[in-house]
Amino acid sequence: MRVFVRDVMSRGVLKLKKGQTIKEVNQMFLDRIIDGAPVVDDDGKVIGIFTKTHLMRAMGKPMDTPIERLMNRNVISIGESMPVEEAMNIPVGRLPVVDKEGKMVGWLTRTDLASAFLDHYKSSIEGLWNVIDSSPHGIITIDEEGHITAFNKTAERLWGVEAERIVGLRVSEVFPVMKMEKLLKTGEPVSFKLQVDGVLFNIDMAPIKPNGAINGAIAEFYRPHNE
Repeated sequence: MRVFVRDVMSRGVLKLKKGQTIKEVNQMFLDRIIDGAPVVDDDGKVIGIFTKTHLMRAMGKPMDTPIERLMNRNVISIGESMPVEEAMNIPVGRLPVVDKEGKMVGWLTRTDLASAFLDHYKSSIEGLWNVIDSSPHGIITIDEEGHITAFNKTAERLWGVEAERIVGLRVSEVFPVMKMEKLLKTGEPVSFKLQVDGVLFNIDMAPIKPNGAINGAIAEFYRPHNE
């Protein structure tokens, strides 16, 4: 599922006016524990950015100095319908989010982007595991060192072994007869039949090569249809 800026941006953001003074804004930053805010005009359109850095540069100036004289006017704003991956490529820590009329509707920070990436990653992993666990075939995967990294629900049922007891162990210690680690050296897929406790299984094994280099292997096993 694609994630857009509107899905992760911060709403209800403090908006400053160009006529507000250094003293007023400094107190606002302290009260809200923030280090930056957009400056908007009377129509709600972004005309600048004012941050704690600007406050530091203002040291020695009269406290009634309007922030208009110090704010950053070179503002990069983004649309709320922009995909998050595109926003990640913009080298700016804070991005005002505007609607089609150019009015500010939100605020996107690196923290928002990091949270969005983490949530999307977690969702993707959970979705992948749901697919793996829903497979009618048993599935086992190992890493480049031969340690078991996955053992799905069907595999648990077919072989009577709980995943939590074997994940992290070497596959050669748990299922030595499969010789699964050989794929890490040969890189060649293999298919064969194997009898376990009197039950015959078809087994298909293949190396995992996402970038051309072998970094693991996967085995799929199931009972023949005529069994």
